[in-house]
Amino acid sequence: MRQRNLVFGNFEVAVIWADRLTFAPHAHDEYVLSCNVSGNEKLILDGQRMVAPERTTTLYNPGQVQEGDGTDCLVSIYLDPAFFEKELLSNRGVSVDKPIVNDPVLFDGFSKMISKLVGPEPDKQAEEPVFRILEHIIERYTALRIEQSPRACDWRVERAKAILIDRLDETVTLTELADELQLNKIALMRMFTKATGAPPISWQRIQRLQTARQLLKTGRSVVDTAYQTGFSDQAHLTRWFGRAYGISPARFARR
Repeated sequence: MRQRNLVFGNFEVAVIWADRLTFAPHAHDEYVLSCNVSGNEKLILDGQRMVAPERTTTLYNPGQVQEGDGTDCLVSIYLDPAFFEKELLSNRGVSVDKPIVNDPVLFDGFSKMISKLVGPEPDKQAEEPVFRILEHIIERYTALRIEQSPRACDWRVERAKAILIDRLDETVTLTELADELQLNKIALMRMFTKATGAPPISWQRIQRLQTARQLLKTGRSVVDTAYQTGFSDQAHLTRWFGRAYGISPARFARR
């Protein structure tokens, strides 16, 4: 069995894969939100037998006793029991309504998370896809209702953009932005995406890449450009530059 993890303040994300994954009876203190990317899993949840087919998502509340067998690739989010209170989403506990859901939106979201966990450099910006998944789960499978997000013209959009631009060479997290603007992260992402077309961390990466193009045009080296625009190294810049523009920064600079 192989496993890759990223740990954040109130949650952890993981991908686990093997020829066949088998889990003995156990319970978690956290909420566990898992997607069977590959393989059908036979489950026993609180004494009830059920099957989670490939591409379905399992949603467990803290303390539920579970065991499973059959899947070979599982992507999971583990939420602190007080997650919803700490993230300013609810002042009380939240319960998910269904243990197994067949939801293409969730499958797509979890699938995109895999690349952030199993690549050569696990992406610390995985908060955005996690909160997209959580927003969908909250609205579809819990009784919690998310408050209306601020309008796209809210002054906090420009404040967030200014922070992201001022710190273009740093890794700014959703937590830092949300704390600065006194918003929960889902409201922040909704507001910012409505105003700019992209959530904040993705938007900052777009600005980094645009700045990188400008620097390369002036003759800066790829290594220096990566440093100036907040990418960890030349390879990191090359991966994202190629995804965005279909050409390596080195080739772009030679044109």
